[in-house]
Amino acid sequence: MQIHGPKRVYTQDSLEFWFGKLVNPWDSHFPDDHLRRGRLLYREGGIREIELSGRDAVIHVKIEGKEEYTVVEWGDRGLVVRSSSSDRILADSIAVAGLHEIEELVADEISVVPSDQTDESLPAATRTNGSIHAKDPGPPRTMVLVLRVTRHGLVCEPFWEDLGGKREPALAPTTVNGNGNRNGNGNGSGPSQAERGRVISLTAQARKAHFHFDVERQAFVLSDLSDIPHFVGQVLPVWKKGFKVEQDASVDRLKGGIRRVEVEARAGRRADAGLDLEWIFRVGEQLLSRKQIRTLTRLTGGAMIVPEIGIVSVEPERLDRVREWNASLRKLDFETPPPYLLFSLFGDPELKVTVTPELEAWRTTLAQGPGPVAGLPDFLRPYQKRGVEWLAHLCDHDCHGLLADEMGLGKTVQLISLIASRPVAETRHLVVCPASVVPVWQEEIRRFFPALEVRVLSAQNDFAVDPRPGIWIASYAQLRNHRPILDQVTFGYAILDEGQFIKNPDAKVTHACFEIQARHRVVLTGTPLENRQLDLWSLFRFLLPGLLGTRRQFESIMGRDRDSTVRRLRDQLAPFMMRRTKAQVARELPPKVESTLVCPLTDLQTREYARVCSEGLSRLGDDIDKALQEKSFGFLSLLTRLRQICCDPGLVPWLDVDPTESGKLNLLVEKLDEALGNGHKVVIFSQFVMLLNRVREVLERTFPDLVRFELTGSTVDRQKPVQDFQESEEAAVILVSLKAAGTGITLHAADYVFLLDPWWNPAVEEQAVDRVHRLGQTRTVFVYRMVTAGTIEERIQALKGEKQQLFNQIVGSAGGASAVREHFKTLNGLIELDRSEGA
Repeated sequence: MQIHGPKRVYTQDSLEFWFGKLVNPWDSHFPDDHLRRGRLLYREGGIREIELSGRDAVIHVKIEGKEEYTVVEWGDRGLVVRSSSSDRILADSIAVAGLHEIEELVADEISVVPSDQTDESLPAATRTNGSIHAKDPGPPRTMVLVLRVTRHGLVCEPFWEDLGGKREPALAPTTVNGNGNRNGNGNGSGPSQAERGRVISLTAQARKAHFHFDVERQAFVLSDLSDIPHFVGQVLPVWKKGFKVEQDASVDRLKGGIRRVEVEARAGRRADAGLDLEWIFRVGEQLLSRKQIRTLTRLTGGAMIVPEIGIVSVEPERLDRVREWNASLRKLDFETPPPYLLFSLFGDPELKVTVTPELEAWRTTLAQGPGPVAGLPDFLRPYQKRGVEWLAHLCDHDCHGLLADEMGLGKTVQLISLIASRPVAETRHLVVCPASVVPVWQEEIRRFFPALEVRVLSAQNDFAVDPRPGIWIASYAQLRNHRPILDQVTFGYAILDEGQFIKNPDAKVTHACFEIQARHRVVLTGTPLENRQLDLWSLFRFLLPGLLGTRRQFESIMGRDRDSTVRRLRDQLAPFMMRRTKAQVARELPPKVESTLVCPLTDLQTREYARVCSEGLSRLGDDIDKALQEKSFGFLSLLTRLRQICCDPGLVPWLDVDPTESGKLNLLVEKLDEALGNGHKVVIFSQFVMLLNRVREVLERTFPDLVRFELTGSTVDRQKPVQDFQESEEAAVILVSLKAAGTGITLHAADYVFLLDPWWNPAVEEQAVDRVHRLGQTRTVFVYRMVTAGTIEERIQALKGEKQQLFNQIVGSAGGASAVREHFKTLNGLIELDRSEGA
């Protein structure tokens, strides 16, 4: 009898009754959640008293100061539960807890006795009761417990064994009926009271040890792996004193508790140069088989029984790593797993990786860095040559790279040099960039490598119908529109310029880029990546699919430990990223770097420019000399209107349009996003104050938190905005009119200058730029002249580089007419729109 616990009230007859009932499982009578709550109530000692009678049991509890009871009746209708509580869950929970207490009572009162004991030697509760059983027939039989280890747990199968060694299941339905009586043992005799008592006792003991009855197996199963070591080590020796137990060596292996599985990867190179990876699961010196590994990786708990070893468990994080790796490979469906995936494994500092000598040699040569590349053009600066050599080195190792040089260091020319110096014969290459940057690529290729064939992707012109080798330039919008034909061609080089355009992994344009097939892939961006981790995943999903795992895994790791993960990613991605800032390469650069940004026209700008040209030619005629001498006011007015349309069609009085209708302002926003994102200060010059007002509107909308200043001819205190701009510790922009920038101000806190509408007189531009590039400036100054493609702006800009003095003549006296006539034979030749330039 137990000393502690609920009060027990019972008679020998009542014990006999419940003794016979508990041989059969009763769990199925209750819902799973009711069972869980009842078992918890039992474990916590919530039962205060149990009263047993010949047909029912009354269970008393006290919950939150309130007395409750439940009656469990086992009658003709089966198990019936009645309770003082109207809460069905509570009523069932009390019943479940009470039945466990009754099982414990049975186990305490009916001992596990040797099989050769006679009926008279049994406890009173197990002796023959004439009203229930006749005298025990037949010779005594021995109960044999056969213990087996399966992957589901520890299985206990009870058998009756007669003197001849013949066995039959002790728990089969043909052996014990619902009343606990034997239907037959094969010789026409019924069960002895002793045998019945042993079955009931075993049932109670098994339940107490947390076994459950498996109807299909007709056996007890201990499936909770955490309970198994205690049972094998502490409870089984007690069972062996009362039962004959048969077991194999695998049972004893379970007493050692749960053993940790170490996971490692063995990586080598396949015959086709791809990555060959094998996962190794090890417990000590013993290796799990492939079948056991597959089973283990499917389990949610990461623990299982391996009969040859015992209970084994893998840390969930390790299993997740293996599952994510396998899922990533299945999703990407590599024909040959690329060797760069080796670096994905090294992204986990706790994962042991064994590498074959061949693969280690590949990794070592990749880490050693590039050697010289033959045939690079002389105009490349030393750091640009290193960039091309680095990209070529990655290509030679079947890897792909992110060139993240700061704006103004010549990423475009480095990529064109790579294509020209390391050609992929008889193939097409693809450059994807914002629409505003398409003319920049056209101009750079025409300027430095005019022999290269260039085509622009459009609705009427695509690579599916034009298979000739060359470079295709596509805007991100056009690429998205041509997504259905991307699987029809494999490019030599695929380059994403302004890679931040695919930062959203859910965007349609991003998915279109993911479908590009190419032998070599490169991403260009001047925007740092450390603060936008999902952008990083998206970029490397294009460059090196699988390197950063699946998106879900990447976000999960970032969510758990962002800082350490970012540090680890820097090391992991180092072989595939190159970033140089102006400060790092300043010694290789002149103190002032001047560039021309070729800006596209929007459709509205194109129509309006063509219309104004046509009207101007109708009024002035095509004789440029006559227009200059006789209609100079109309001539200059026409040029002003055309230049305003080039800058922003919203500047002309008859149009009321959004600033997004300006290709020049759209490109300015893209460049500012990069410059400001890197913490730089920027000066924006224009001779049109109205244009500066439009820029202010764009800045307020696009960069609402930006520190911004203005200086125009109407500014009363000129020094106030200048001083505030100079002293600002944040990235900032100051808008300055060319008229206000003539003298008396210093803006050398800035290192980026944008000339929105370059004036024809170079002296005016230089005077403005000198406000930034002057004594006291310690950094390289980057100057960008924004020129609209195919318009008067581009022609004058080109001419200005040849004969600067001409511009004074154009805006001066009639003496400049001969110089204008020398270069522009007709007015149409000066102002006409060349649509091919903006294609």
